[in-house]
Amino acid sequence: MFGVIQKEERFNEVFLNYFKENKIEIAHAITKLFPFLESLRDHSFITDKIYADSYEACRNSVPIVEVVYNVLSHLERLSDSSFLWALFNRVNLKEYPALREIHKSLGTGRDKLFQP
Repeated sequence: MFGVIQKEERFNEVFLNYFKENKIEIAHAITKLFPFLESLRDHSFITDKIYADSYEACRNSVPIVEVVYNVLSHLERLSDSSFLWALFNRVNLKEYPALREIHKSLGTGRDKLFQP
């Protein structure tokens, strides 16, 4: 049981580190706020305030990449990597083609982690 917990903690650590190291690339891959923000809000990874503030920032001419980066910085402060499932969901991967390559490289890192 302890080995499973250690492996899960290591898994979480690897994914969070990957996310942190690729945050700017992810921000550039997301070219519009919909459906990115909605999927995070629907899964309670961001609050209604962050959601509204993000759209307000865009209305005030803050570049989308900066708005997305700020949202990603909020996600980085979460203590587990479960938000990655919402970030890399099927809809987002279809909507943001550049996100697919980032997602593929995330899988490669995961595979290396669990090689015997």
